[in-house]
Amino acid sequence: MRCIVSPSADPVVNLAAEEVFFRNGKEDILFLYSNSPSVIIGKHQVTLAEVNPVMIAENNIKVIRRLSGGGAVYHDSGNLNFSFHKTVADPAKTSFGDFSEPIVKVLKTMGIDATSNARNDIIFDGKKLSGHAQHVFRNRVLSHGTLLINSDLTHLSRALKRESGQFEGNGIPSVRSMVSSLSEITGNTISVESVMQHIVQHIQQENPSARISTLFNEMIAEIEMLARTKYSTWEWNYGYSPPYRFCNSIDTGENTTLACELTVEKGIITEASLTGNYISPGQLKGIENQLAGLRHSPYEIITFVKSTLPEESVFGFERLLL
Repeated sequence: MRCIVSPSADPVVNLAAEEVFFRNGKEDILFLYSNSPSVIIGKHQVTLAEVNPVMIAENNIKVIRRLSGGGAVYHDSGNLNFSFHKTVADPAKTSFGDFSEPIVKVLKTMGIDATSNARNDIIFDGKKLSGHAQHVFRNRVLSHGTLLINSDLTHLSRALKRESGQFEGNGIPSVRSMVSSLSEITGNTISVESVMQHIVQHIQQENPSARISTLFNEMIAEIEMLARTKYSTWEWNYGYSPPYRFCNSIDTGENTTLACELTVEKGIITEASLTGNYISPGQLKGIENQLAGLRHSPYEIITFVKSTLPEESVFGFERLLL
């Protein structure tokens, strides 16, 4: 086994590295990394359905789609990510427990009596410490998860909480859970680095021949290319979303309202319907026409509202359309 500790905090780079290790790695790998603030969504999710779009835009939080399914998770410098890559004879006989159990054992050595639940989460006292997801291709298995150590749980909650709007479609919604962190449990500040060291030591004890590396070595060029051409693109992070219909309404004050219904395919608004008495029907029709063909994502919508709509019509439109 090879244990690789990422030198990067860029989620785009680290998710690209995961895919390269998974698809092209010839050996068993444990990849450990910590990202800057970001929301990582499952492969089959509708991006905007999983985040607070205004909050992530205001705080410049990256939203990135990963290779595996499952729900959305929040990453920051207080969160450690573990990623197992293994070639197996029969993937059907491989379970989540095969990969979460080493992490549970490490936590027990630290005095934290964590367990795994039926959803393959690592929990303590009923609260989630770690989520887990898998992806399989032929005989190669990617099994990865998060571990909340001293994350900003307030930012986590806000980033993953939509305030309004309904999505209809085939996207896989996240299942929300109460969460906790290792530092919150122990009452002491625990560093990501110290937990990483515990995991590496455990791996070395279980696999004396394990090699430890802090560099991507021969794969760095391929990782950088995939980060640039896939994981940093709108087409993957937003446009890959399944088709959906988005409905929302807001009270604009003084007995006026606005409502919208958007049809979105491959992340692009294909049809828009606006109703309300805040501005005239003619203005609403004009805005509908301009929305068709626009990307349904925070930057594009906020830029559109600020640059295109008359000042008296701007009120509430970002919140309405996102």
